[in-house]
Amino acid sequence: MTAKRVFFVLLALTLVFALGMMAGCEEPAPEEEPEEEAVEEEPEEEAVEEEPEDIEIDIVVGFAAGGSNDLSARYMAEKFADYGIQANVVNMPGGMGTEAAYHVSTQSPDSNMFMWAHPLIMLFEPAAGDRGFTIHDFDPVALLASPTFCIGSKAGAPWEDMDDLVQYIEDNPGEVTLGGQGEGNMMHFIAELILDPDELDYTYVGLEGGADVALNLTGGHVDVGHLSLAAARPLHQDGDLTVLVNTQILVERDPLMPDIPNVIEFGIDAQEPHPLALWGPKGTDPALITRMSEAMSQIAQDPELIANYEGAGMIAHYLDTDDTWDFFMDVEENMIPRFKEWLADYETR
Repeated sequence: MTAKRVFFVLLALTLVFALGMMAGCEEPAPEEEPEEEAVEEEPEEEAVEEEPEDIEIDIVVGFAAGGSNDLSARYMAEKFADYGIQANVVNMPGGMGTEAAYHVSTQSPDSNMFMWAHPLIMLFEPAAGDRGFTIHDFDPVALLASPTFCIGSKAGAPWEDMDDLVQYIEDNPGEVTLGGQGEGNMMHFIAELILDPDELDYTYVGLEGGADVALNLTGGHVDVGHLSLAAARPLHQDGDLTVLVNTQILVERDPLMPDIPNVIEFGIDAQEPHPLALWGPKGTDPALITRMSEAMSQIAQDPELIANYEGAGMIAHYLDTDDTWDFFMDVEENMIPRFKEWLADYETR
């Protein structure tokens, strides 16, 4: 074999060897991974809210059956049943409602016993003397009802509104007689906030209650009187007396008689704190309080309850737990000091 031919043979072998080496250095093609099968997600089951168990409570009313305090509690109790709350109304009259309040204040927090009470019981009576409890022995639930009171005038009186009445008393000192509901109590205090005896010369006569005030007004034995709007309204409609102003504190115009102005519209700071709220012994289960309060928020919008309350001379007006406490604390801060001062002055007359 010639040298030239040997050269070409070696060259060819070299090329073959080089190509083989290059082929061995190439990275292998990546294997294709099998596609994952799509897995359908199962829909999440909706959480089902469990209905709360029925519960039984007692609502203590510090007055006899048949009055506005009692009726408003019973109308509320009927509606509580729609929310799984079986409410028994228990009447415990005595001491202007304070005996009932004292009883409830001494109960265990888990007694499921509640007091149906307004500031007269919770604030004014304890301020007048030791009643064995204060408002701070209770936890508020919510506020739902508020009776409206008014100043009524005998038929045919020589005045048409509060401004005329005040002017008449100023021009005729000692001639006008005001019939009120008792003496030395919150009702008397409110009456004298409306007609200040230090500035106006008239005679105050303490009568037995609203019905007695109405009888004395229609009989002409007193010239003006302080009584509930529910008692005064039919007499006003029949022309037997004239309602001059209402003293409602939660609204200015009462739906029962929307044409009657509020006392505050005459610049007289004497709106009457009569709203009724539920109170439990201190330490009552917050969950139960929330449940009852939420039910009361719905009850306040019930057309039947609203109509029943109007028939009893009340407005349905809901305040939640915190707002109820704030309302009563505002009365405690701003009215109770005035009441104590007035009471000390009255006792020295």
